[in-house]
Amino acid sequence: MKIRPKVTARALAVLGLGALVLSQAACASPTEPGAATTASAAGGFDYTDARGDTVTLDTVPHNIVMSEQAAAALIPYGIRPVGIWGSSTPDMSGVLAGLDVSGIESLGVSYGDVDVDKLASLEPDLVITGWYAGGYLGGLGAEDAEVSKQIEQVAPLITVSAQKSASASLDDWRGLAQTLGADVDSGTIADEKSTYDDAVSQLKSALAARPGTTAYAVAPSTQFYVAIPGEFAELIDYAEWGLDVRESPIARDSTSGSFSPVSWENAGDYTSDLLLYDTRAWTTPLAQVERDHPTVATLNAVARGHVVDWTTDATFNYASYTKQIALLTDAVKALPASE
Repeated sequence: MKIRPKVTARALAVLGLGALVLSQAACASPTEPGAATTASAAGGFDYTDARGDTVTLDTVPHNIVMSEQAAAALIPYGIRPVGIWGSSTPDMSGVLAGLDVSGIESLGVSYGDVDVDKLASLEPDLVITGWYAGGYLGGLGAEDAEVSKQIEQVAPLITVSAQKSASASLDDWRGLAQTLGADVDSGTIADEKSTYDDAVSQLKSALAARPGTTAYAVAPSTQFYVAIPGEFAELIDYAEWGLDVRESPIARDSTSGSFSPVSWENAGDYTSDLLLYDTRAWTTPLAQVERDHPTVATLNAVARGHVVDWTTDATFNYASYTKQIALLTDAVKALPASE
């Protein structure tokens, strides 16, 4: 287990003068990554993150900088960051849709591009982001990328795993929120969790009434990109809840990320009951795909209108994920039930 040092000198002075004063945090007992531990000092903070690294602070941090995904998870608990980096400004972020982000500083609007000087000027006590496959930090890139190292000179950085089901990650974010002092069992968040739990039950019931329901998740753009299900948190959930989320036999290439790059000529091979269609800005709208590539229009799910909006960055809080689950449930219920 690696112990993250506690920053005891403010980072603005560090960056301006090149001096950093560090004190070694005391080692906590071994614990599962992502699980909170009890601080030895009253009012302290002790957390073992998704990497197995432990951060120990004398007081619970309140001046926090987050990735947009972390902010989407924690703002519903009343934990508001002072700064956010992401794919756009906070007020335009689809990940943060429906959340109050007024007064929060934007620290970067493209992948791996964070204004570290501006971040340091906010004097954060803690930085929070996700931990992705391949050792990547959410919105930053590799752990050893220069921007990642610079941020960790400013303040301790902790991660929550994005390499598991969305429902399991929600539990991890809930645990972190509690460690940060949030009341996770009452008020609006309790109502949102109850609504989410009910939505999950309804989806499971709908799928149980239609065993063997199949789906591909796709993000058409330059090619007919088919998702690798095990690398998407919500697709892991859907599979566990009874949906047969299928995978392409085509291997990923160096530019396709978590998708199989299927040629348009072979798109007709991907027939299924449902088609989960990526709604992110870089994908090509279905109507245009049907015009440009008529083979896609012949897919059963497309021809019969069983195409479901799939927003893969909408799973970081109960309210947002519930909307996605409800869309899928409605689509499943539109299919004929087994006799």
